[in-house]
Amino acid sequence: MKEKFVISLITGLSSNVLFLFASYLLLLKLDIASVGIWVFLNTVVNLGFLFINIGFDAIHFQYSGKKNISDYIGTYFMIKVVILIINIITSLALLAILQVWTIEFLFFSLLLLFSKIFFCIGNIFIVNLRIKIKIFKAEIPNFFVITGNSLSIIYLAFNMSHISDPILYLSVSNFIFYTFFVIIVLYLSKNEIKINKPNKLLAGNYIKDAKPLIFFSIVSVVATYLGNLILYYSLGNESLGYFSSVNTYLIPVLLLISGSISSIYLTLFSQDFEKEDINSIKTTLYIIENYSSILFLSIIIIILLNGELIISIFLPTFVEAVPILYIMIFIPYFIGISQPYSWLLIAEKKQKINARVNSFVSILIIILMLYFIPREIFFFQALGLGVIGYALAQTIPWILWAFLCRYYISKTLTIKYQKTMILQFFLAALTIIITFFIKN
Repeated sequence: MKEKFVISLITGLSSNVLFLFASYLLLLKLDIASVGIWVFLNTVVNLGFLFINIGFDAIHFQYSGKKNISDYIGTYFMIKVVILIINIITSLALLAILQVWTIEFLFFSLLLLFSKIFFCIGNIFIVNLRIKIKIFKAEIPNFFVITGNSLSIIYLAFNMSHISDPILYLSVSNFIFYTFFVIIVLYLSKNEIKINKPNKLLAGNYIKDAKPLIFFSIVSVVATYLGNLILYYSLGNESLGYFSSVNTYLIPVLLLISGSISSIYLTLFSQDFEKEDINSIKTTLYIIENYSSILFLSIIIIILLNGELIISIFLPTFVEAVPILYIMIFIPYFIGISQPYSWLLIAEKKQKINARVNSFVSILIIILMLYFIPREIFFFQALGLGVIGYALAQTIPWILWAFLCRYYISKTLTIKYQKTMILQFFLAALTIIITFFIKN
């Protein structure tokens, strides 16, 4: 297991570091307005995929310990294909409602839509590779698409003056790499995954077990992307460009790093529950929590002490985004140390509790975004905090989420939170305070 952990960690870290570098070059060379337009187009397509998950991936991981797993794979495959068709219809409808389906954005939207479709198809097989603990094979397609897109972005950044339409270039590049992504996934899955005929009874079980997660999954998509639309239509594409430099490029890279650490162990949680091995679950949980805490607290210390200096040197045109970074840098920390607790609720078949907690967080994000970002919403006065309001609306609920996940795990499994987490956070805060006074 240690070797698989190292493989996943190295591939995840290396590709994400390269993507971070590519994103930096893109932000350095691409004008702020174009960044806002690129994020807006992706937002519309992603928001159209309201039903991209709705809990079935998590339930499929939960079933990974079953003996007749091929029957479950066939049923899961059928469910995901039906959901994909629904998502495509929803996405096309949203493009029409928002009038993005115009000559100016038509080709971009189509390319991004097909890229999203290819990603969803490939992800079906990647999930099945993960439940069979084929860690290396599951990482290869993601490594390829992230690395390929990163190299393509780097090429764009160095040749910006020779490329007349960077948005078109990014759209075509995205489409090409996700086409290869799905081809690679299908090739790697050829001898690993056996798909039996879908079973109506198993389909009923999937729907029954996923039912508590469906509402959460939908509001989660809305909470992730609605704010971009509000900001775009309230303050324009430049404000969205500033906010997205943090929200779309930096924070997701850090979240992918935490995902590389913890996603490997999701299948192990389900298998340990089948064996009723609570000690192994507890050990695994604490390992993930400690690694994530040390990593993200180190990043927080660096950013809070030197964030403005770093941005002014490396991204001088995005200095206005520094306050956003100071707020949102805490999101990867709280998610990184608490995500395993959330997954543990699913592994022990406490989907209703997990869904309530996550739905509460997503609904709170939506409410805060509606109240914090615009000056007026549906003829009612709002705070009009703009990008700062958006950052606060995205950050505050995750703090509550971290505490709620631990509270319910302590009730259901009597696994107490690690007191070392409090000590680590206290030492990090003390380091920041002392260093701040020394610098001044």
